[in-house]
Amino acid sequence: MNPFLRFLTLTVLLSPLSLMAQSPVGSWKLPVPDGSGNMITLKVDISAEGTFTLDVGADGNIETKGKYTMDGAKMSIQETEGTECTGVGVYTIKVEGDTMTMTRISDACTDRGGPEGVMVLKKA
Repeated sequence: MNPFLRFLTLTVLLSPLSLMAQSPVGSWKLPVPDGSGNMITLKVDISAEGTFTLDVGADGNIETKGKYTMDGAKMSIQETEGTECTGVGVYTIKVEGDTMTMTRISDACTDRGGPEGVMVLKKA
């Protein structure tokens, strides 16, 4: 087989693996400060169906529900229940191993993403 065709075939066969590596689907944990500055764990469960839940304190109680869409490495998120701000936030995501980094592009909810606009989540 021609080396170029071999390379092209390999690229086509492996491209789904690189797309799966960027998938946000799964359970994630994110340390966030509470109102007093103490760190608490936020557990985020992201489904393949385009929804997510937030469990503040990782105590098994779902406080917030939302939906998301993906466009390449851009994730648009919108909380639909359990919050006062239901605006859309757009973030780039990068998944490497057990870490997902979300970097704010824009967000109608000013408190989401913290002052730097970067959230680093670890697989739960």
